[in-house]
Amino acid sequence: MYQFRITKQERGGYRFELSGIKMLVEDFEIKNDKHILTNPGKTIAFFYIDNNLYGVTNDPNVFNSAEDFYDAMSSQYQVFAGVGRVR
Repeated sequence: MYQFRITKQERGGYRFELSGIKMLVEDFEIKNDKHILTNPGKTIAFFYIDNNLYGVTNDPNVFNSAEDFYDAMSSQYQVFAGVGRVR
């Protein structure tokens, strides 16, 4: 299980953060050492490099856990990593 910093949002849902990558999640439950997304189609992940925002949605429900979605987003970050620093 990844050690996300998880914050409950005032307007609903949760914000997951790990190594500069952020995800907005409607709800989740923990099963088999993973954060299972209860509504994966409403999850987005994003990061900033040099004040530019890069992000993707999890529609059409490709990833069912926060860990799997994070891994996919992390590989996208690697594409942009040479142009600046993640914050």
